[in-house]
Amino acid sequence: MAHEVLLVTRHEDYATLTLNRPERRNALSAQLIQEMEAALEALEKETSIRALLVKGAGSTFCSGIDLREVEQMEDAHHPVSVQRLFARLENFPVPTIAAIQGAALAGGLELALHCDIRIATRKARLGMTVARIGLVVPFVLTRKLIEVIGAPATAEILFTGQPVDAQRAYEMGMVHEVVDEQNLDSAAEAWIQKITANAPLALRVIKANIRRCMSRAYDADHKDLDELARQVRQSEDAKEGIRAFLEKRKPVWRAR
Repeated sequence: MAHEVLLVTRHEDYATLTLNRPERRNALSAQLIQEMEAALEALEKETSIRALLVKGAGSTFCSGIDLREVEQMEDAHHPVSVQRLFARLENFPVPTIAAIQGAALAGGLELALHCDIRIATRKARLGMTVARIGLVVPFVLTRKLIEVIGAPATAEILFTGQPVDAQRAYEMGMVHEVVDEQNLDSAAEAWIQKITANAPLALRVIKANIRRCMSRAYDADHKDLDELARQVRQSEDAKEGIRAFLEKRKPVWRAR
């Protein structure tokens, strides 16, 4: 039987998506992104679902996009879009919860940020490390950071490229609760029970209200910034940064 990169579990009134690539620290491969988007599309139609839990198998929530596949995903004709996945998760019709253990880095952090509620273990590390490998956070994903933690904390996260621990993430408003490692599942279950005890129709309209308010608050043209980010992603520095990361060495920047 082929290895399942995503596990979908249906409970009485909620569903769980488990990223199941522990050997790759649950990095977002093209297959995993496709399967997550398909699962969300299917679950959207299930009116019995009142909440969605997103978690990672093993010791890591999600280490970001699989850098072995990042160049292929940059192809305009590639069927996979991580931004489309995040948008679908953000607009999922009922409340969503991310249960974070280990690392939530770069695309892994954005995956968590596009959930409504985030719980982290005390030893979790959360950050946007893309500048360390010569990449840029796209405009819409920068906007999500600012929406959740504000511009000053976003500047700290992006300019330093350094992950923060769970306590600092809590202080920033990046996570709602910090728990001991062994209590992550029970804490997530407690949040789910609080949420699903409420009226299902009310939950869906509350979620829609929140998303509509935020979508209007950050309406700005960004085609020029998207183009600049594309140029950065295709630069020699970006290629060097990814090579250096995969080869476990310090990159040599040349600003070109």
